[in-house]
Amino acid sequence: MSGKKIMLTVIALALIVVSLFAYGQKVLAYNVVIGGEVVGQLKDAEVLEEAIADFKSKKENEIGQVVNEAVNIELQRAQIDEKLLVKDVNELVEKKVVFTTKAFSLVVDGKPLFSMLHKEDLENLLKQYKAQFLTSVDKNAKVESLVFEENVRIVSDQVTLNSIVSMEEAKRKLFTMKEEPVIYEVEKGDSFWLIARENKTAVADLIRLNPELDPEKIWPGDKVVIKPGKPMLDVIATLKNTIIEDIPYETQYKKDSSMLSRDRKVINPGKNGEKEVQYLMVLKNGYQESLEVLNEKVLKEPVTRVVKVGTKKTISRGVRRNYGVVQGKRVSSNFGWRTHPITGRRSFHDGVDIAASYGNGAYAYSSGTVTFAGWNGGYGKVVYIDHGNGLQTRYAHLSKIYVRKGQQVSAGQKIGAVGSTGNSTGPHLHFEVRKNGTPQNPFNYI
Repeated sequence: MSGKKIMLTVIALALIVVSLFAYGQKVLAYNVVIGGEVVGQLKDAEVLEEAIADFKSKKENEIGQVVNEAVNIELQRAQIDEKLLVKDVNELVEKKVVFTTKAFSLVVDGKPLFSMLHKEDLENLLKQYKAQFLTSVDKNAKVESLVFEENVRIVSDQVTLNSIVSMEEAKRKLFTMKEEPVIYEVEKGDSFWLIARENKTAVADLIRLNPELDPEKIWPGDKVVIKPGKPMLDVIATLKNTIIEDIPYETQYKKDSSMLSRDRKVINPGKNGEKEVQYLMVLKNGYQESLEVLNEKVLKEPVTRVVKVGTKKTISRGVRRNYGVVQGKRVSSNFGWRTHPITGRRSFHDGVDIAASYGNGAYAYSSGTVTFAGWNGGYGKVVYIDHGNGLQTRYAHLSKIYVRKGQQVSAGQKIGAVGSTGNSTGPHLHFEVRKNGTPQNPFNYI
């Protein structure tokens, strides 16, 4: 071998020795790999194991049950990289390592909403949620069923620690509305009819959504629900309630030619009967969806009222559907106190509502003077007639008015046409009789 070749060989061997020496002097580290991603680098592999054990022990003491790691953690030997070196291994564990424990998840239509450690806490929370929609229900009503419209389940599973919420946070998540309700505050001159028209809804819907309000007597400051809110979960309540209701007595009239037409003499005062009415009601989120009469039982028959009347001309009820002041179909609402089957609230109805076909004539009860003819809030289009001696009659919800203020009218004169203006859910005549300003039972007069 030539001297030149020997020299090159020596140099090569020297370079190999130097390289091996230099490599041996480098400090090795461990890449921490979670889910295929390098999240940091440690010089000592044991500190990671200790930090994980400490974290698990701390959490197990807090929640009182076993905590597990959700994914495998790999340690891969690598050359040290100052940018990857972890300064605080406890922080790495807390932020990067996923831990799980046994918990109970609220699952709605197959999608988990949140999780809690204890099943009984979640069950009690759901009971509280359902109960909020029964606060305005009559205490005597029987709850037949109270269920969610959605598919709601409580599922036991291993969940991540950060998906478990406290009772306070669970309430916030569950009781927060998806959509807030639309509420209108009543102003002077408002009526259900005007409010419905302005908000492009129906009077019947306003009555259904506001059972605690008397649609004929609303006042400035009253709050009217226009559109109910959308809660996180929909609750369907089926209720039964039994109400004692009056059966109005009928009035029998005996003519007496010696008496004036406005004179009355009661021979037998009459007495209302009583009936037991059982209702079946379905509420959605506290609002009426349906209302059905299941059965009625007469407890006490009414006693007919017998009245002697003068023969001077006044109109009176005829046969079948002739109610005198209007040719109607039926009495849809009687005079006097009535009880709402959902709320149990009692309200007083000042007149009688006679369902009739739209456009049917409305006729003056007796001769007199028109004291008002026009629009008046919840009455809609209305006519007031003064018959003298403190007697006044009112004809409300008309579609048309054929008389004017100050006009003299005779008994049986056509003064208007049946309609559905003002606070009305359908065509009918609201007929009132007042004596010295006090409402009287109209059936004592017609």
